[in-house]
Amino acid sequence: MTDVNDATPAHGQGGGGDGPLGPVVAGLNALGSVWIIAIMLLICADITMRTLFNAPIAGVAEMVAFSIVGIVFLQLAHTLRSGALTRSDLLLTLVAKRSEGAARVMRAVFNLTGAALLALTFWYFFPVLAKAWTHPERNFMGNPGFFVIPTWPLYGLMAIGMAATVLQYLASAWANLKGRRP
Repeated sequence: MTDVNDATPAHGQGGGGDGPLGPVVAGLNALGSVWIIAIMLLICADITMRTLFNAPIAGVAEMVAFSIVGIVFLQLAHTLRSGALTRSDLLLTLVAKRSEGAARVMRAVFNLTGAALLALTFWYFFPVLAKAWTHPERNFMGNPGFFVIPTWPLYGLMAIGMAATVLQYLASAWANLKGRRP
């Protein structure tokens, strides 16, 4: 187990080196953080407008629901990179006490499995994105006549987040196999 206050990723978690992926992952994480602040300001503005002027901002609930999903996918690769992705590591800790080499292989298998599963998810998700892109009039959130938002921007962010996370899983697996501390 790792100390949650430790600023560096736990041995074998996250990381993957400081190659070109690092700034991309950090940028997506920063975008997600800025988006959180924007959503907080939108909610505060809606509450203010509703309370003072009895004029709520249309579509706030839809925008917040839309945003939560987008933010999660934008920040997923950074969560993995920083070693904060939830997992049970009891067996890994026991194996590491006996053989660090075996623990590195287990970490690499974990990361490769994550990459494969998320790549498969991306593969099946991409046609949904393509359909939302080509037919935005049929793919939207909200209530027609009141407030609608097309789903393709959200799906695009989800696809970008999935792709970045797959690449981060692969970078982490590579670091595990090379014996580097990611």
